[in-house]
Amino acid sequence: MIPYLEGAKNNKHKGDRVKIGFVGDLHGRVFHSLAVMAEWQIRYKEKLDLIIQVGDFGAYPEPSDELKEKRGYDLDPSQFDFSRHVKAKEPLANRLHDIRKYFVEPIYFIRGNHEDFNWLNRLCSESEQNTISIDPFDLFHYVKDGTVLEKEGKKIACLGGVQTPDKEDPRSINEDAYLNLLNYPPGEIDILVTHDAPYGALTNQQGQKGGSKMLLTLIETLKPKYMIGGHYHHMIGPMVFGETTYMGLNLIIYHRADELGLVKPGSFGILDMSKDEINFVTDAWLSEFDKRLDFIHYCEKLQKSASVPL
Repeated sequence: MIPYLEGAKNNKHKGDRVKIGFVGDLHGRVFHSLAVMAEWQIRYKEKLDLIIQVGDFGAYPEPSDELKEKRGYDLDPSQFDFSRHVKAKEPLANRLHDIRKYFVEPIYFIRGNHEDFNWLNRLCSESEQNTISIDPFDLFHYVKDGTVLEKEGKKIACLGGVQTPDKEDPRSINEDAYLNLLNYPPGEIDILVTHDAPYGALTNQQGQKGGSKMLLTLIETLKPKYMIGGHYHHMIGPMVFGETTYMGLNLIIYHRADELGLVKPGSFGILDMSKDEINFVTDAWLSEFDKRLDFIHYCEKLQKSASVPL
């Protein structure tokens, strides 16, 4: 049986009034995710009830020199901010404690295909919990494959990884978790969060369909109201698969040498259950954040100028 995670006690919304934020592929840029989600809440003067990141979190606590060279560390060090986050000392640690009050709950994340899988597996083996805190600030929790979160009566199933030919590939969708989710009655799961996309969500220039046939089967079986994913580094949808609306999120920042490194439209999304609608965040102010983000300065500015949203 898959256990549930109860909603935060201080949440004011009930049932269909739930509003959830979704975060696309970060590839390590955890400070950008915190800053943008805090900024959204300040500008819209409301707190999100829950925030979930859809994989390729970039969970590398000890990135190797080889990985840094491969990813172009010199061009964009923010790709390895996760390592800075889990080792944070003053003054960064203080600022991380400060920004925590902008969030009702930690930001939950699933695994993608670019993580330290040995580290994540070790976390799972050391904890019986289905969501695991990975930092002393309670800002991020890793969600085990197959976990079903519950928020004010809404059930959110989480399944990381991508479909690969080799089931032993650490990037692959966890087959046991997948089969467990298939046992849920149609309509019981409200929202499905995955890293990969359902088959047919994208088409290449030759007209060939892409995505995961496993995930297409999953949504055809579970019939969730919404499915949210990432992986393909551009906005997809929202598009309808039977009874399910799918939205694929953009990569937060491109890591090419010729890019300005601006936060991309569509790398965040908001699901408003009261309006029964899901939308990309494409606000112009997103471009105020780039790969040179001074996170400590941003948090200090919040302390001076912004109150915590209601």
